[in-house]
Amino acid sequence: MKRIITAVLVATGILMSGFAEAQVKIGYVRIDDIVSVMPELAQDKVNIDTVGQQFVRDSIMPDIEYKQEEYAKKLQDYADTTKAKSVRDIILKDLQSLKQQLDGADQYIQQVFQFKQQEFLRPYYAKARAAIEAVAKKKGYTHIMSTDTFVVAPEADDISLAVLDELKIKLPQSNTGAGAKPANK
Repeated sequence: MKRIITAVLVATGILMSGFAEAQVKIGYVRIDDIVSVMPELAQDKVNIDTVGQQFVRDSIMPDIEYKQEEYAKKLQDYADTTKAKSVRDIILKDLQSLKQQLDGADQYIQQVFQFKQQEFLRPYYAKARAAIEAVAKKKGYTHIMSTDTFVVAPEADDISLAVLDELKIKLPQSNTGAGAKPANK
């Protein structure tokens, strides 16, 4: 009796593992390439590089310019040797703090710039993701990965062109960005 139960359990385990494997279907997509060819983002309609520049110019640069002016004033005050040493020490601490803030300004501007670009592109990526989900559902894929995830993958599991079709985006004959094989890194 124990042998029959064991045999049934082993057979059930084999069948279940085979059944589970049959249900998993993995595909991949080049979402950045898809977003880059969206007609709404055509270079003549919008320049993505200018998206964050306006915000940086209007919101961040006035603060940086103020700190630069304060730094220049404090540098002149520090150079004044008629001031007491204790006052000059306070000015030196202020100078060091302002210098540290100004040294990090370029990195901060770059971070804000990238954030603004991502914020601007978010609806386009959402539109691409919705199309990816629709194509995955139609084709029976349970998992869709980015091309960066795979080193080797069957070309048949690349759904990028199907997603472009879902979005009704026609590629120019000379553009093979979404249909080209990923470059070896």
